[in-house]
Amino acid sequence: MTEALSRREQFLLAQIEQDLRAEDTELDRRLTTMRWDVPPPQEPQSEGQGGAPAVRALGVLLRGLLASAATASVTAMTSVCASLWGLTLACLARLVGRWARPLSTDDPEPAD
Repeated sequence: MTEALSRREQFLLAQIEQDLRAEDTELDRRLTTMRWDVPPPQEPQSEGQGGAPAVRALGVLLRGLLASAATASVTAMTSVCASLWGLTLACLARLVGRWARPLSTDDPEPAD
């Protein structure tokens, strides 16, 4: 097995090890003599909402600006709307990339 474990797999392995240590003192003694310092497992940091609120805010701002630019037909408002549209698409692409990343790190299931 030459592949490194993901953060989630490392966390789960550390949780299993911690549970086994709590149940078996002999195993705990053997595991502590095998390693120097083993820190307790830490919960992997959650990405949380990420950029979703920013994309929503940009979308609302874009919609309002687009409506006012369409009625006023001012060149400056149209160019600001186009710039904001590009920024919104860039943020949305980054957000979709962040959501897709955990799916690509897992090993694919073997086909039968």
